Amino acid sequence: MKNTYPITRGKMYLTFFIANLFLTIFRYLIVPGESAAFHVVVSIASLFGFLGLWEFILFLGRSLEHRLPIAIHPNKRIIIQVLATYILAATYGELLFSLSIRVFDVKFPPSLQEIGYLLYFLLSIVLNLIYFGTIYFFNWKRDLVNLANVQREQAIVKYDVLRNQLNPHFLFNALTSLNSLIFDNQQLASDFLQQLSKVYRYVLQNKDKETVSVSAELDFIGNYTSLLKTRFSDSIVFKFNLSEDAKEKEIVPVTLQILIENAIKHNIASAAQPLTISITECDLFLIVQNNLNKKTQVEASNKQGLGNLKSLYAYLTDRPVEISEGNNMYTVKIPLI
Repeated sequence: MKNTYPITRGKMYLTFFIANLFLTIFRYLIVPGESAAFHVVVSIASLFGFLGLWEFILFLGRSLEHRLPIAIHPNKRIIIQVLATYILAATYGELLFSLSIRVFDVKFPPSLQEIGYLLYFLLSIVLNLIYFGTIYFFNWKRDLVNLANVQREQAIVKYDVLRNQLNPHFLFNALTSLNSLIFDNQQLASDFLQQLSKVYRYVLQNKDKETVSVSAELDFIGNYTSLLKTRFSDSIVFKFNLSEDAKEKEIVPVTLQILIENAIKHNIASAAQPLTISITECDLFLIVQNNLNKKTQVEASNKQGLGNLKSLYAYLTDRPVEISEGNNMYTVKIPLI
């Protein structure tokens, strides 16, 4: 039957070899007058006893897992395995004890046999503690990995939903603007269409990536904001101030598009009251700020966009996305990865 125990046999066998070596030294100290042949034979027999006992624990554990799963019957399972291991250890130890007396005529101290039964019981407990403890630790690590994978999948799904919700909305407005330009200014319409294709090429090229460089995201945002300026003219003002070090860091693809679109969606932008959006950096955070001039009614807002973005960053880094509102400013701090 295939061994499915988390610890390999090789590691346990090496552990038993070292333990048996110390046991041999101990045996030599309590019965120093015996022959070398006695110590060699008993050491070999003890080592095979350790190995056989461990294999028995593995076999018993696999057999009982079907009838008494440790997760459902922990007390019964532990008691049965410890008692069964003790019975086998005591039987083998007594046999070895008797053969040592008969074959080698060893004179053991009178109390040694009683002490032996106690040692067999302690040995049974220790070996089963190793067995159950390792399984528990292995399952705990496996559950953590599974939980992390589930959280990652949930975050990515939320992010995909968010991105898919924003892109059609943006595309509709872009095509509306393009339709007007075709009749008014064909050259500007051509430039607009090229920038639009670059925007969607970036989205398609990076749709399966968890992160991209800030520099690449800024190149994408340059095309994106050009489209917005064509649509809104002087009603929107963009300010960028990032160091070269910050540009070498990474963020989630289309993060800036989502934040800019969010600012436009929730605020009034006009020539008289322009919407100013700035992108700066501070302490390994990308800071996106906009002045507040809130719309009374927001179209196509499920109010989950930033929450979904926060979920994805929570998976990628232990530094959270920070959102604050005050002094007529709305601020989102994105951790640089």
